[in-house]
Amino acid sequence: MKHKRITICFLAVLIAGSALADTYYVPTEEYPTIQSAIDACQDSDTVVIAAEIHSGPGNRDINFNGKAITVRSTDPGDPQIVNSTIIDCEGGNWRGFAFYNGEDADSKVAGLTITNGYGLVGGAIYSSKNSSPSITNCVIRNNSAVWGGGIACTNGKSYPVITNCQIIANSALVGGGGIYLNGSSPTIKNCIISGNAAPDGGAIYSHFPGKPLITNCTISQNTASRSAGAVYCYNASNLSISHSILWGDTAPYASEIMVGNLGDPTSIQISYCDIQGQNQNVISENGCTIDWGQGNIDIDPHPQFVKAAYIDNSGNYVEGDYHLLEGSPCIDAGDPGFVAGPDETDIDGNPRILGEKIDIGADEFVFSIPATVKIMPKTLNLESNGNWISCTIILLDDNYDIGDIDTDTIVLNENEEIGPVWSRTNQGANKLLVKLSRYQTQQMLNAVEGLVELTVSGELIDGTKFGGSDTIRVLKQGQ
Repeated sequence: MKHKRITICFLAVLIAGSALADTYYVPTEEYPTIQSAIDACQDSDTVVIAAEIHSGPGNRDINFNGKAITVRSTDPGDPQIVNSTIIDCEGGNWRGFAFYNGEDADSKVAGLTITNGYGLVGGAIYSSKNSSPSITNCVIRNNSAVWGGGIACTNGKSYPVITNCQIIANSALVGGGGIYLNGSSPTIKNCIISGNAAPDGGAIYSHFPGKPLITNCTISQNTASRSAGAVYCYNASNLSISHSILWGDTAPYASEIMVGNLGDPTSIQISYCDIQGQNQNVISENGCTIDWGQGNIDIDPHPQFVKAAYIDNSGNYVEGDYHLLEGSPCIDAGDPGFVAGPDETDIDGNPRILGEKIDIGADEFVFSIPATVKIMPKTLNLESNGNWISCTIILLDDNYDIGDIDTDTIVLNENEEIGPVWSRTNQGANKLLVKLSRYQTQQMLNAVEGLVELTVSGELIDGTKFGGSDTIRVLKQGQ
């Protein structure tokens, strides 16, 4: 009986602990600003921010005050929600968040866009004084600082984790257009760092003793007016880079990586990376060490990106799409001994290993199963009446069954958000029949006529993608 009473008490404590966690929504009448909600929080609470622009006092220079809480958007995994949940610092002497009260990994910022921030150190986020927050699924865009236009991490006992973030188009007056590290040891993982600028270290500037870890990042189109378009490190900043792409960064000296000899000797470890020019663009000064590990390549990944970012004729940064296309040299180019954890993902939340080996870069290439798609009617008069467009789907891979399709993911012409209103599986024929809204389809095709190729795509229950297309004829009134 004694053991049974102890178990019951322990479960009661767990239940009571979970019940004490509260969620605060911003803005509300009671909590009009993010800071007001944080001030009301206790450890384990959550602040959920509406998908709109948040600015002004209480929505900038936000301070967790040492609390182990989560501040997030309504859906950190939805890029549209993330891009719409904006902390606008309005270009004054304000940043988004400041951590300097010993926050740890349970202090979390997730799914927010932070823009127009400025600080002496850290334009959007500043982590110091033994603080190690978790920054996940955030967009850090168009911020500036003297050091660390986007993010700055200082102090030897700071171990922040920056995961699945886009750090783009930030600038610094001295060093670290994207990220500045001073004696800290962050983990930077699954991030796109692009279009940032500084005199030294266009993307990342790291100095003083620390062990920063950069893994599965895509670092591209960053610029430095002096040295290291991508990464600048010196004075015992013993940085490690693996499974990352460094390509298209520019600087007069060491366009990709510079290892300097100011102060104590510095070493850098590089493995399973695709680095433009390698030894030509990765330079170390006397007394410094570059440890070229296994698996490094120098093969242009840009033709295999969906769209690389670039600087236009007016000097403006035009965002790219760094998803890998089939044929990219970065697919299956990682460490063959790497074993992904059960919850390990890429920047999109896809499982980290989808092929034979881990990919290089922020994106894990998603293999797509081909499918036969037949759309009816074959001739669609935009003025005709009717409720449905019919479509049959047959997977062209014997390793998968038609019943494995997650019908909620099916869309006609991706990004058009036209999904099925009805579906039925014919297991005997191994095909799926779906019906789509005729009205929505006709509205989508209103501006076209003649032969049109329509694509139908979706996912299986395990996340594997499939897709196929069919061609129909579109007629307008009087044809």
